[in-house]
Amino acid sequence: MSGAASHPGGAIRQAADAVRGFVELAPAAWPATESSLSGPIGRERRFTWIRASLDDVKLIKRELGGTVNDVVLAAISGGFRALLLARGEQPGAHMVRSLVPVSVRAPGEENVYGNQVSAILADLPVHIADPAERLAAVQTGLQALKAGKEAMAGEALVRLGRYSLYSLTSGWVRLAFGLPQREIITVTTNVPGPQQPLYGMGRRLVEIIPYVPIATTLRTGIAIFSYCGTVTFGITGDFAANPDLDVLVRGIESGLSELLAVAKRHQRASVTS
Repeated sequence: MSGAASHPGGAIRQAADAVRGFVELAPAAWPATESSLSGPIGRERRFTWIRASLDDVKLIKRELGGTVNDVVLAAISGGFRALLLARGEQPGAHMVRSLVPVSVRAPGEENVYGNQVSAILADLPVHIADPAERLAAVQTGLQALKAGKEAMAGEALVRLGRYSLYSLTSGWVRLAFGLPQREIITVTTNVPGPQQPLYGMGRRLVEIIPYVPIATTLRTGIAIFSYCGTVTFGITGDFAANPDLDVLVRGIESGLSELLAVAKRHQRASVTS
């Protein structure tokens, strides 16, 4: 017997959760401001990566507030701002909307195996020039999104699948991927990794370089992974649309450097006061 038939009450509750989540998610479904960051992509890719100190990121977090994820998203916002300016485009408040995966694991489920991940749509504040203000905007924006039901929409759909007929669910998925996509400009996924060395066959794992694929009209994607005190940004770009991917790379590096400089000044001021 299918899950839908054996658990009708569960299916109804999951559907209601999904509806509530999508109602709150609706404002984010408006198309992002048009820019060169979105459009058709080909089959070839550019890929590069940069490294940063996890201690530096934590210093920024400690002195300026927010989370590690807030800090890396603020730096990425600075990178996209630099890329837009280099292309002669004026960064706007709703120009770079990112799909940001978030954990929906409930308290007490830390040891439960399997992914329990949903996503929110966040506008990266590329229109803000000041690095500290950019970080504050990221922090405020993500807190507001997490306080709502946006993340629960995707998670509710995943749980709804346990109760739904496969043919019905798969039909909706095919329809969704067949629609034109103008809301999401990039994806930024941050995964905390182990801070102790890993070994295989007696050899130490020196480095982990993350990768995130791109599809539809997403011309760039950024994966962030921390391992043994290093935060690595893996940056994927459509080959034809991103001949200047190095500008984005330098912009992320500059965004982190600017935040670190502000954090160190704040730290010195706190010590002398």
